[in-house]
Amino acid sequence: MRVATLFTEHLLSLQTAYSDLKRQAVEQPFVLVGTPGSVDVRDVNGRSFFYRQYYDPQGKKVADYLGSVEDDAGKARSAAVREQIDVANGLLEVARVLGRSGYMRADARTDAVLAALANGGVFRAGGLLIGSHSYGAMLNDLGVRAAAYATQDVDVARARPLELPTKMAFEEMLEKSRVPLIPIPQLERKKPSTSWSVRGRERFRVDLLAPTQSRLPGLRYLLEEPLPSIVIGRSAVVPVNVPRPERLAWHKMLVTELRHETSEKKSKDVEQAAVLVAVLVEREPDAITRAFREVPASRLAKTKRGAARVIQRLEKTKHERAIEFMKDLLG
Repeated sequence: MRVATLFTEHLLSLQTAYSDLKRQAVEQPFVLVGTPGSVDVRDVNGRSFFYRQYYDPQGKKVADYLGSVEDDAGKARSAAVREQIDVANGLLEVARVLGRSGYMRADARTDAVLAALANGGVFRAGGLLIGSHSYGAMLNDLGVRAAAYATQDVDVARARPLELPTKMAFEEMLEKSRVPLIPIPQLERKKPSTSWSVRGRERFRVDLLAPTQSRLPGLRYLLEEPLPSIVIGRSAVVPVNVPRPERLAWHKMLVTELRHETSEKKSKDVEQAAVLVAVLVEREPDAITRAFREVPASRLAKTKRGAARVIQRLEKTKHERAIEFMKDLLG
């Protein structure tokens, strides 16, 4: 009987196409929210105005005012948007090819939220995308295909207060995504919300996280030395920052020991950690070793117990080198 592997490598031609896509995405002056659309002229009361027409993340056709055709600022704005529409269409053409070949893609609401945050300077200021969406971005960066993940959460974290280029609040940025999010009140009513969700039974949620002593154990470790990446969405390709894959692997091992035994997320943590270990042992074993040695002493025992679960998962595959490496590292 054939033993399954945890990942497969993408063709070199696809990895090259992805690298080019990433470079171009990072160079974008701004990211369009929603489908790229088009710039058109509308006549209102005998005057002409530029509008960008497109479909928002909810699939609704909308039009954003850009300025008067008689105004230099309006002309400049419409020209910039037209240029970005061309760029976005080119990026999405490559993104569709990569998506059909197994590269991870995010849904329209996720890429709209991330686009709005990127335009607000969150990632340039040091914010990180974490959670399953960052895991998907890492797999794309590593040039490998693994089991698909399902999540409706967008988790953005910061190691320290963000020095944004504007004074726009996080909630104002989210409004520009056109996703109908409402704040989730904190237990202490006077504190500003750090979580938002859509109305009704849908589970789509956005969280702004920061490391503290009482919550989110191990988050500070995860956020050190981030890497630039991109999220390939349905309507946009968004530049973001993500944790280092070796740190995420060890963080997942810790988190799996902190979850309740019946948590459905426990097996997902083990699976993702095992995939990253299996890939990195082949690519950058020294990075895994260094990240292990930097696990805080107070978290080491639980991390090792989580690592034992990962080894058990690896033993169900043919990644013998990863099994041997982990056993030697853990002693």
